[in-house]
Amino acid sequence: MAPSDSKDPFLRIPWTAALISAPNIVIRVPDSRRPKSTNEDSLFAETLKTPSTLRSCITVYPRPSSGDASIPQISTFITLGTGMDGHPGILHGGVVASLLDEAMGVLQSVNVEREHIVAVGKGFAEGESPTVGLGSFTAFLNVKYVRPVRSGAAVQVVAWYVRREGRKSFVNAEVRQNVGGGEDDSGEVVVCASGEALFVVPREGGRL
Repeated sequence: MAPSDSKDPFLRIPWTAALISAPNIVIRVPDSRRPKSTNEDSLFAETLKTPSTLRSCITVYPRPSSGDASIPQISTFITLGTGMDGHPGILHGGVVASLLDEAMGVLQSVNVEREHIVAVGKGFAEGESPTVGLGSFTAFLNVKYVRPVRSGAAVQVVAWYVRREGRKSFVNAEVRQNVGGGEDDSGEVVVCASGEALFVVPREGGRL
């Protein structure tokens, strides 16, 4: 069965359903799950978009309350297949790091879009979407592995800004998973891994 990037798979899991059913939130599919002719985002839009890898993916955040508000924190929910194991039933550590990095990047992308919407509302920009550019790049990512991430289950990856300084954004993230009670029980949502990263936007006209 093909992956379904919608909220439906997460509504069938009690602990994720409770988190995405809060009032006044935005639920969307990350743009990085959409294939592009440039091959951009092909890792998450194609290679890791299969029944045995990242089956479903959505991003959730509170609806901004004012025209100038940025989005300080988001949650990306993912249902995992069993084709990325490092040990039996355990997600490979390199994939865990990729999920942290990706969720941080989604936070960046959501805010680029948000800033464009605000600018359009003030008459400073035009168009429904921001101008396509290089975006930001990961300058460093430090990962702390706390406990194994079970494959074949769902995870919540929470990403938030620590601070922003011009072209630099310092971002933290955590991979969380329900343990102890199974997907159909209450269990307990715990932190399995955390990351600290610096993202940098290239200078205008700069070279990679």
